[in-house]
Amino acid sequence: MNPGVQIDHTDRIGEIKVLLEAHDEEGLLRLLGTLHASDIGRALAGRAGLAGRAGLAGRAGLAGLDEEQAVEVFKRLSPELASEVLLEIDERLRKSLISSITSEELIEVVQELETDDATDIISELPVEDAKQVLEGIEEKDSIALQKLLVYPEDTAGGKMQAELVSVAESATVEEGIEEVRRKGREMENLSSVFVVDAGGRLTGVVQLNKLIIAEPRSRMKEIAEADPVKVTADLDQEEVAKIFQKYDLIALPVVDADGRLVGRITIDDVVDVIEEEIFEDFYKMAGLNLEERVLDAPARSIWMRLPWLLINLATAFLAASVVRVFQGTIEKLVILAVLMPIVAGMGGNAATQTITVVVRGLALGELSLNNARWFIIKEMLVGLANGLMTGVVATVAAYLLGANILVGLLLFLGMTANLVIAGLSGAFIPIILKWFKVDPAISATVFVTTCTDIGGFLSFLGLATLFMRAGIL
Repeated sequence: MNPGVQIDHTDRIGEIKVLLEAHDEEGLLRLLGTLHASDIGRALAGRAGLAGRAGLAGRAGLAGLDEEQAVEVFKRLSPELASEVLLEIDERLRKSLISSITSEELIEVVQELETDDATDIISELPVEDAKQVLEGIEEKDSIALQKLLVYPEDTAGGKMQAELVSVAESATVEEGIEEVRRKGREMENLSSVFVVDAGGRLTGVVQLNKLIIAEPRSRMKEIAEADPVKVTADLDQEEVAKIFQKYDLIALPVVDADGRLVGRITIDDVVDVIEEEIFEDFYKMAGLNLEERVLDAPARSIWMRLPWLLINLATAFLAASVVRVFQGTIEKLVILAVLMPIVAGMGGNAATQTITVVVRGLALGELSLNNARWFIIKEMLVGLANGLMTGVVATVAAYLLGANILVGLLLFLGMTANLVIAGLSGAFIPIILKWFKVDPAISATVFVTTCTDIGGFLSFLGLATLFMRAGIL
């Protein structure tokens, strides 16, 4: 298939449905042969994930195949194409499709996968099924997969693959090229050759283009890049992604605690990690469960969102208790009740801006405890400047809407104070959480918003109370 051609997935899904209903197996196989694995995955993932859940499968607008049709299509795919499709769909649909095929068919599919992808699939299987697959594939592949299954999924070891080309440092370039020819047929994304000593410890890396143009009788040690960038198998996947970004790598060797080469991570796996980490931060900042998906049944979404909403409800009552303290002030000047949400809302918006910058800075390594003090002061100054400017605009707007000029002054002072609070809490709290090894993304909707709500109400209503007692209002 030409990758430059834009696929209309709705039309393709319609064609697949028509061919299934007509039992036109030859036409279906011909159509599937023109599609990329990701396009087939999109077709399978439509309504399949909703089949039988709360009656949603039949509703218009949820384009896609139902679960029975998805299984029927999947069973007609070749082992090679089926293995690629499994990597393009979510975990729940993947389990459903895998359960629809025999153990023998699953073994054929797993045999087509690279070791890192095969590890992901096998790790999701029940223990007995995983054991059966490992016993059914080739012995060398089984041994490699069992070694990879030991590592946690979110570490370098969990993301690496066993397929690589390693050559002894004493070997000639000619021997190195021959090794590439021998192993390269079974590998994808081959860009470099790793050089090891007699004990299997990584000593260098040779880029493929450099290997090809080197003098055939030169030693690999002579042309290798000594002391290459490498990671240990227990390093967190987020740190691995940072290393790829910092050094513009295509592949990265993974070593054990003794420096022995155990695998490699390729850029395609890191792209998945970056996407995963980005959405993980977005989900956490919104108080969402990482397992929730757009096509989940309502009951599942309710169950996943409710706990976080209850936590937010508790913090909302905390902010409301502050308002209650100033109930008498509000009763004397009702317009305060109209304006105080503006102060709190602006503080929340400003805090979200700060948190977003902080979380990104921490993720990229731009912000650390060493420069945290400067950043916190900077954000306070930014909050002060923005508070002064938006406060002036708010004061003018309130006056034009009929508010007393002194009430406008209260709004100006309250908004300025709360935006300073937003800058301080939005910068300080995520850094403190990071220091305590807690993910800073979770601070957005709980700690900081609570600070700006309470700070906004205290500053605005507190100043109003002081003005009244002083006889100014």
